[in-house]
Amino acid sequence: MNGAPSLPSWSLPMRSIRWKLIATLCAVSVLPMLVATYMATQVVATTFHNEVEDWLYQISRFFIANVRDEREETGHFAQSLIEQGLLTPLVSSASEALPSGINDMADALGYDLLVILDDQGKMVFSSKPIEHLQKIQFADGLYVYLYTAQGRDVLLVAGERSFEVNGRQYRVLLGTWIDDGFINSMNAMQSLEIRVYYKIGDSFERLYSSQTGTAQAPPLDRAMAERLAAADPSAPFISGHRYGAGIQIFTPLRSGDQLVGVVYCALQGGGTGWITRSNLFLGIFLVGMFISVVAGLMLSSVLTRPLIRLAQGVNAIATGDFSQRVEVRGGDELGQLATAFNSMARQLEAFRKMEAKLRRRERMTTLGEVAAGLAHEVRNPLGIIKTSAELLQGSSSLSPVELRRLGYVVDEVRRIDRLIRDFLSFATPPLRTSAIRPGELVARVLGFCQGELERRNVTVEIVDEAPDALVNGDLDQLVQACLNLVLNAAEAMERAPDSPHEPGQPPRLVIRIAQEDGEVHIVVSDNGPGIRPDLLGRIFDPFVTTKATGTGLGLAKVFAVAESHGGWIEARNEPSGGASFDLVLPLLSESLDDVAHHPDR
Repeated sequence: MNGAPSLPSWSLPMRSIRWKLIATLCAVSVLPMLVATYMATQVVATTFHNEVEDWLYQISRFFIANVRDEREETGHFAQSLIEQGLLTPLVSSASEALPSGINDMADALGYDLLVILDDQGKMVFSSKPIEHLQKIQFADGLYVYLYTAQGRDVLLVAGERSFEVNGRQYRVLLGTWIDDGFINSMNAMQSLEIRVYYKIGDSFERLYSSQTGTAQAPPLDRAMAERLAAADPSAPFISGHRYGAGIQIFTPLRSGDQLVGVVYCALQGGGTGWITRSNLFLGIFLVGMFISVVAGLMLSSVLTRPLIRLAQGVNAIATGDFSQRVEVRGGDELGQLATAFNSMARQLEAFRKMEAKLRRRERMTTLGEVAAGLAHEVRNPLGIIKTSAELLQGSSSLSPVELRRLGYVVDEVRRIDRLIRDFLSFATPPLRTSAIRPGELVARVLGFCQGELERRNVTVEIVDEAPDALVNGDLDQLVQACLNLVLNAAEAMERAPDSPHEPGQPPRLVIRIAQEDGEVHIVVSDNGPGIRPDLLGRIFDPFVTTKATGTGLGLAKVFAVAESHGGWIEARNEPSGGASFDLVLPLLSESLDDVAHHPDR
């Protein structure tokens, strides 16, 4: 839209249709959003917890597999010690300490305890003090040892091998504690905790924790222990996220049908504490509503932008600017409304031009009638005055001063007579029509005034966009009209002290010839100071001039020539500076009457 002020989307009042659309969209989407959020929350929360629980179960299986692997490795190392004969001195002597070679290797490999038992189960050697050592089942087919020392119970993963010394059978146990250093990689995961509970007496004592150690650790919750004991033996684990913070599972360790231990795995904190159904519901709902608001903004912008343009166009027309047009997009109701608005604006602009033409034509007609009567009444007395003055000039009794004064009288009467003839020709210019090419008309005009333009240092540019167009008119009158426009522009650029053209550059005149809607436009534009706003509306009225010695009939004659040819002339100031005069003439294919009464005029 041309020149219409544009309002930012956020500056629109809250009662505007755009905000109503956004509020309606949000209100309509609340219930579906609640349902969709609830369903999404169930799916996301269930899927997330299931995936995390399955991952924790794999961690527990990895822990059990690591216990099995450690038992195998310690067994192989014990067999190596037997084959190298390094254990024989420990059986045959009363040594209470490991030889330095074995101790260094055990420390390097992370082994904590070496015990040798005879065929009666009596302890022959121990690298550390032992209060109690009991072989217990850890999982199906997997045994560990419950080691007690200084009142502290620790699980020991030990490889067991038999050997013979002096015909007597012995067993060696080489193992490592299931403690904080059992799986070093577990300690790096601060949010992951692994615990091992084992049944000692009537309760399941915590014998290992990857995070907090085992000293003075509380036993397994009795309700959970009963639930695990009563659970289906085929169930791989039991979810415990309802029994504490975070996500946790309990993997039972069974000996036959009896529950003997529990491996607990939990993901605490680490960004998972907030993943609850209520938090997920709130988060998904807020994100969904935000998307709804953004979608409402975008959709309302698409829907209301044409309405805003229409409203701005209507406001512009209400202020009298009938040149406003609205861009037509699509063929929907808004597009049809924009098309109707543009048609209305064109008609209003045409009616305004027609009204202005009728008012000016009425003024010119009245002025012409007055001029004709006045000329008739004035010419006769002027003729008598002129004849009398010429007769007196022939008298021999007059002095030179009197003759000179009579000469002034004759000259002024002739000037008044010439002015009256010009006025009459302006009121009712005669027509001797012929087919004229606008380009040739302009070339002829510039040929007449070339010397004047060169003297004033005016550069001329001709833009002929309708070289084949023809108009029907009086060549002499059209030449005189165009010549008036060109010379007026040259004079205006020369005498204006505030001319906008840059210093050192000559005044510039552009003559553009264009064809549009059955009309030919001859536009004469200059880069002078333009037309004063107070003169713009009456620049074509008789006796209106900005020249000190002008009569004010030049542009009035141009207007009369345009009207007599069924055309129109319009003056305007260009935004970039300077004035433009648009002389509009009908094409030769249209009759003068048709053009003069055209609805767009």
